[in-house]
Amino acid sequence: MRKRTVLLLTTVLILLVCVIGVYGAIAAYYSTHFFKNTSINGINVSDLTVAEAEDLIAADVANYRLVITGRDEEQEILTGTDFEYTFVPGDETRALLKQQNAFAWIASCFSKGVSYSMDTSVTYDEEKLEALVAALPMMQEDQMEAPENAYVALLDDGTYGIVAEVEGTQLDMEKVQSAVLTAVDAGKKSLNLEMAECYVEAETTSEDESLIEEVSLYNQYSSMVINYYMSGDVVVSLNSSTFMEWFSLDENNTPAFDYDSVAAWVDALADTYDTVGTLEPFVTSNGDTVYVESVTYGWQMDREAETVELYSLLLAGNTEGRSPVWTVSALTRGTNDIGDTYVEIDYTNQRMWYYKDGELLVETPVVTGNTSVGNASPEGIYYIVYKERNATLTGEDYETPVDYWMPFYGNVGIHDADSWRSLYGGTIYMSSGSHGCINTPTAQAQTIYENIEAGTPVVCYSSGIDYGYATASSGTSYVTNSSEDTDDSSDADIDEDDNITIYGGTSSTATSSGTAASGSGSSDSDTGSSDASVSDTGVSGSDSDSSGQADSSDGTSSGSSLSTNDAEFEIVISDETTWTTGSSDGASGDSSGSTSGSSSGGTTDDSVVVIE
Repeated sequence: MRKRTVLLLTTVLILLVCVIGVYGAIAAYYSTHFFKNTSINGINVSDLTVAEAEDLIAADVANYRLVITGRDEEQEILTGTDFEYTFVPGDETRALLKQQNAFAWIASCFSKGVSYSMDTSVTYDEEKLEALVAALPMMQEDQMEAPENAYVALLDDGTYGIVAEVEGTQLDMEKVQSAVLTAVDAGKKSLNLEMAECYVEAETTSEDESLIEEVSLYNQYSSMVINYYMSGDVVVSLNSSTFMEWFSLDENNTPAFDYDSVAAWVDALADTYDTVGTLEPFVTSNGDTVYVESVTYGWQMDREAETVELYSLLLAGNTEGRSPVWTVSALTRGTNDIGDTYVEIDYTNQRMWYYKDGELLVETPVVTGNTSVGNASPEGIYYIVYKERNATLTGEDYETPVDYWMPFYGNVGIHDADSWRSLYGGTIYMSSGSHGCINTPTAQAQTIYENIEAGTPVVCYSSGIDYGYATASSGTSYVTNSSEDTDDSSDADIDEDDNITIYGGTSSTATSSGTAASGSGSSDSDTGSSDASVSDTGVSGSDSDSSGQADSSDGTSSGSSLSTNDAEFEIVISDETTWTTGSSDGASGDSSGSTSGSSSGGTTDDSVVVIE
């Protein structure tokens, strides 16, 4: 029994010694060898000594290749032999082995192993390596695409949005060279240039806060509309398709518009809708179309002031409606901006018309500026500047009071002239015209004055067509719708040949400039009576020098003197009235004569009496 116990203990002891010996022997082995499942820089060095591991590392270095991958998955390979990449053994491998606890070899058998990363001692020609990198196809400028910044753009739906940045393939040479050297020094076999941040990046991306603010401002301003009300039904809209080309934001996203572009747009607007200075078509009272320059009347924009106003509106960024700043504005906007209330003056025919709300209120002969001394009245479209009662017109050589004064161009205006002028129309203006004003019979001037307002257009033109309007006196009845015509009035016109045409009624007075004569005559009839006189500057005569009477029952009359100074006048008598006149001897100043006219019921045919 005792022998068995000793034997068993001896056996156990022997086995323990064997185990310890084996364990120690294995531990001794791993004191010079790497454990199983051990790698260095990816090289399996299990059960290898330092020298053996270094041989493998040296072999791996001899076959070294660096694979470089670009952004578009393009790859380039650098081979170690091309730049003399060589392993130089050092203490790095041995130091790793010393970290290993040889007696822990059993535990290492059941572990996942150990992977060491070691800075391998190598040598290489750095200049050759840099040259190889610089020569890579992906490093050539013509193979690179520069990045593009994200930006704000007008989208297909009419709004503004952010167009994302474009990465491009442009490499930073210095960053690439640095990344390659680092990889080679570490013995890495691959290099991703994008992960190494070797690409030139866009400076502005779609995530940029400033760009997000910018697109918001663009959308705000692009929704704005400025509506210009040009009078009448004319509306001009300035919208984003035009003004957003002038729009910009500075580095602080402060909105701005190109001022010169704003001014150019205002100029174009004014060029289109200004009418002052343009020739406008005008249909005359006689049915002809003439073209008259709008001198002071019409539309004229204050371009500078309007540019300032528009620029301010654009900066505000709100939809607005406005009328331009006008220096001159018409009463309406249309074919010629005149409308249906205006004064019309035809210099050729010495005729003036006044229409109010489309109704002819006054038609009258006038006397305009004396063309023989360069005082011709101005042509063009003007407007009544103001009106004044009992004004005094002054010039270098005159001071004349008038009852009704309506200036329309400087010192030129419409006014009454009966206090010094008795004849109107015809060709008086050619030799005895005004200083430029429109001399008008007082009654007609009054009617116009009482019905006209400042701003009313005045259209002055020379039609060039003689419509045969005769000279007439201030006492002649003219078209005027402010009072009714009566049957007991009569008219008298004196033409260019000084022929006096008297139209019937109960009474009338006609005065004409003759060669050099003055005189009067009177007649009675059962239907009415009429007086007619002629006069001329520098010749004296009076009603007291002659007289005549007639008895309408037999159509005869007798009369006394009429001084004519050898002038000849033809009096045309018409309109169913019995008229008589006397003849005289201009030499003696005393005469008598008779004229008979057939009558029937107090009427007579037209008759002509020639006075010599």
